[in-house]
Amino acid sequence: LGVKSRGARAATLSSSRTGHAAMADRPTPQPDKNWNAILKWSLAQTDENAGAEPARQISEEEKKWFTEAVASGVVDEIKRMKDITAVLSTRAREVIDAEELDARCELLEELIDRVGSIDNGGDLHTIGGLAPLVETMKGSPHARLRAASAEALGVTVQNHAKAQADALACGAMAPLLAMAAGKDGGDAPCSDADLAETVGGDEETARARTRASFQLTRAKALYALSCLLRGCVAAQKAFALGDGFAILRACLLVDSAKIRTKVLHLARHLCQLDMIFMRAGVESGYVLAAAAALSGSLPRDFGAVADVALREDAERANVELAQVREAALRFIVDCAKKVDFEEVPKAVDHLRGTHVENALRSVRAAHEGMSAEDASACADEIALRVELERMLEG
Repeated sequence: LGVKSRGARAATLSSSRTGHAAMADRPTPQPDKNWNAILKWSLAQTDENAGAEPARQISEEEKKWFTEAVASGVVDEIKRMKDITAVLSTRAREVIDAEELDARCELLEELIDRVGSIDNGGDLHTIGGLAPLVETMKGSPHARLRAASAEALGVTVQNHAKAQADALACGAMAPLLAMAAGKDGGDAPCSDADLAETVGGDEETARARTRASFQLTRAKALYALSCLLRGCVAAQKAFALGDGFAILRACLLVDSAKIRTKVLHLARHLCQLDMIFMRAGVESGYVLAAAAALSGSLPRDFGAVADVALREDAERANVELAQVREAALRFIVDCAKKVDFEEVPKAVDHLRGTHVENALRSVRAAHEGMSAEDASACADEIALRVELERMLEG
């Protein structure tokens, strides 16, 4: 049992008011007021001279009111998750209108809140809750629902071995890889589903919104993959068999700094698992792709931008580019530290090749041209670059 969260407003719990005259001035238990009502009632029963007299007998009506007040303020977590997943399991592959789409997204947000508890995460599959998430990821025509389902699955399996095994048993790997690869319709023409998500059915607005949604599905799929792969050997094998290394390599070409950063962090984790994964990553071109991400994410000069809003957007973009650079440098540094060059000879050519050399030269020039304030903000990034240069000089 747990106290109601913001999402629980979707489930209205009814409560009845007793007709006993002595209780007429007590409020009817309501979710938003019950705890205050209980406190006031409890204080009203407290007598500072209670030690001198026997305690007053509580009537059956008062017991009933108290029980209803407590019950109206708590939620049976398992039942609530069952209710949510029961809704999600219907019409999972159908186009739905904007109102229902918003309602389902809200239910998924609530589910994400609830499965954040490790106990609830383990219980979700037991009640049949993972299957609707996987089914939605596989076939929903709505990118928002696919993205939210992937996030819910990621939160569920994070650091939870049983939930990871359950997700694999439900077939979660294939749709997650397809979403990460952009094979879930990211480049498809505007569909009825896209128009349903746009008030008024404006096609151009629908296209723009859909492009953003598909970027979100990729980002959430990468998040779920990272949660599913961490510490789960079976998931790691399924990822490799599903051509996951090539898919991650392709994701580094996506025009999204956030996605490139997520991919680099995930690639770094995978390549450190063992030399088999390191070889797969190197042979898939991860070092070269990281070098390309590094040189392609140099800080932009927006000094001439006068508009405040545009300047804020520009500054935000530079922060995201800095995150890409640091993730790329961290990946290359760790690869150079951990790789066995005898087992993965191609790593020598890639690490000492012109791609890495040119990327380091470009980043060094950018660092040297930074103001003291910007250089301070990029201190970790600069330290990684210096460390890598020293390693490659040896």
